[in-house]
Amino acid sequence: MSMKDSHKLFLQSFMSRGLLDAKEVRQLYRTCCLKFNEKYAEKEEDQKAHLLEFVRTINRNIQPFHMEIKKGVSEEEGKSFYCLVCTSDTSITKLASDYTQPEMEFFKRLIESIIDSDNGEIGSTSAINSVDKLEKVNKKLSKQDAQTLLERLEAQKWIKISRGRVSLATRALLELEQYILEVYSNITDKCNVCKRLCVKGQSCDSCNTKLHFHCATRFFQNKENPRCPNKECGVNWAHEIPNKSTDVEMPSTQQESRKRKTRS
Repeated sequence: MSMKDSHKLFLQSFMSRGLLDAKEVRQLYRTCCLKFNEKYAEKEEDQKAHLLEFVRTINRNIQPFHMEIKKGVSEEEGKSFYCLVCTSDTSITKLASDYTQPEMEFFKRLIESIIDSDNGEIGSTSAINSVDKLEKVNKKLSKQDAQTLLERLEAQKWIKISRGRVSLATRALLELEQYILEVYSNITDKCNVCKRLCVKGQSCDSCNTKLHFHCATRFFQNKENPRCPNKECGVNWAHEIPNKSTDVEMPSTQQESRKRKTRS
């Protein structure tokens, strides 16, 4: 099925905005359908199926151009997001048109530091000071440059800065998932439930099996004696199960430390 005007407008909005949460996507879907007098499901139970097929139609048409509207979930809040991603280039070089080489090197260093941390985040001061560890590439960044770049990365939804802590935002986890898994394979984990990259979450004390907070909430729901989902392990799950609310960010005390994989 070829795209109608509503699909094209929907896609254009994604191209200009990059990342939208589930509520914004539903509103955009409604706006696009009503604008061109196309069928729109008013009932919530019907709307999900219609929206899913609507996005599938767009993805089928943009697949030859190596693009896809991809769904992901915020690691901290459990909220659903949708992002337009490039599927042909899994490397970080896809950002080369927007950032200089020194800026790219800083971003790569930032990603590595966040991935290698115990709880998926680092202090903003530590992030800025990391410019001192960068190899000289054409022009070295100053600490003021690094501060400005952090603000830019946050504005473009690559990172999240909260209470002086820097973490990877949902856009980075969606667009750079393959890059992170390939380059940092010795220090990254996949969630045992959803099988996606997991930076922030809870880890089994015995076997290091890791779960996103929201996946832990769903998986252990109504289980009186939560156990590790790894069938080869099955020990008692030692961590407090996060509440089901998706509107509250997990407190720092919930961001369980993980046992480090050994670097090769």
